[in-house]
Amino acid sequence: MRPSPKIGNSHLEQMNLIYEFICRFDVSNLLYAINGKKLDEDEIVSLTNDISEYNAKLSRQKTYLFKFCKKYPKDFARDEANTVDSSVKVSWRMRSGTACVKKVFKKFCKVSQKQLPAGVPEHQAYEVSLISVKNYVLDLYGLSSYPDCVKELFRVMFEFYVNMNECLEEGLRCIKEVDTTKGDAKKCLEILIKSCEKSREHQAHFIEAMMANPELKKAVLNDKNLSGDAENPVLKAYKQSSGNMGVFAQKYYKNCLAGDVGKISLHEAISEADADPVMSFAKVVFGDDEVKIRNINYIIEHFDELLPGKCKRDKVPALDLFFFYEWCKPIVGYESFLKYFDKYYKEHGGRWKTIGKSALGGACTKHTQCNDSSTDTIKQNMLSKINSMLKKQFPPMEIAS
Repeated sequence: MRPSPKIGNSHLEQMNLIYEFICRFDVSNLLYAINGKKLDEDEIVSLTNDISEYNAKLSRQKTYLFKFCKKYPKDFARDEANTVDSSVKVSWRMRSGTACVKKVFKKFCKVSQKQLPAGVPEHQAYEVSLISVKNYVLDLYGLSSYPDCVKELFRVMFEFYVNMNECLEEGLRCIKEVDTTKGDAKKCLEILIKSCEKSREHQAHFIEAMMANPELKKAVLNDKNLSGDAENPVLKAYKQSSGNMGVFAQKYYKNCLAGDVGKISLHEAISEADADPVMSFAKVVFGDDEVKIRNINYIIEHFDELLPGKCKRDKVPALDLFFFYEWCKPIVGYESFLKYFDKYYKEHGGRWKTIGKSALGGACTKHTQCNDSSTDTIKQNMLSKINSMLKKQFPPMEIAS
């Protein structure tokens, strides 16, 4: 069974004990514990049935856990009022499994907790369980010398621990993804943009009614949670972060509620009502420099002039688009950049199909990790063409750096 890495968090100390146990559990542990407890065949059959029930319960938990771990890192907000570490949230969703593991430990405790002398602190079941003992005498004859009920117990127990290990690994992956995202301002901003889009979809009918009713719009604008002294603190920080949205997103990722994101999306809907929607989205992607945005838009309008007469698979070459992405210096990641590029390129008669973020990421890998001098040549040609195009269209002083 592949060992899982430990997490250095006080909330998961018990989980670390379980990792250690699962990683080294084998048939010798079980045989030593059975002999130490002097279990008869009826007790072994009963224990096998109990562990089968634990495994069924764990399988149900596993479904919900995997669903949660897939979704949670991609949600900008947390889902409760109190700030809770992501490792704690994951461990909560593994309570059923850890409780069942503890029950197995207790089954092999030589002395029950109730029999401990008065004044002696209660031990963890793990510490006094025979099945978790690290140093023991190996059984000379092995599992083959035991009756079928013992073999069935080992099979069921092994399945249970494999299932538990898969839960632990998925939980660890989720925690690591959240921690990695917190360290990446662009990724945090991408998630904020997506969360705001989802929130606006839920608010669509209200926003439509508000725009059609000036009195309702005025009432919303004057709402104490959207303006004034009682303004929502997250929304207030959002308004003050213009031009530095990545820092805001990084600070409030998993540090705000869904309602805070809802207020941000409502504020954006109101702000964009009287603004150019293309420019509004461009500022989200590239920042507030309007000269820079004008230059980027001009290049996208004439992007086909930068490309060869025939493109492979009728798609924009990934390397060319990656070097353009680098030149643009967007404040977001690939996904929002491609969404903007795709829309603007097609609206202005772009000839070729656009690509996805995996292709753009592949181009980045090819350029940064492969010793291929041809990619440097492609980059220099692309940048040279962009600069020439801008110099012909705009005075030198108006070209953003």
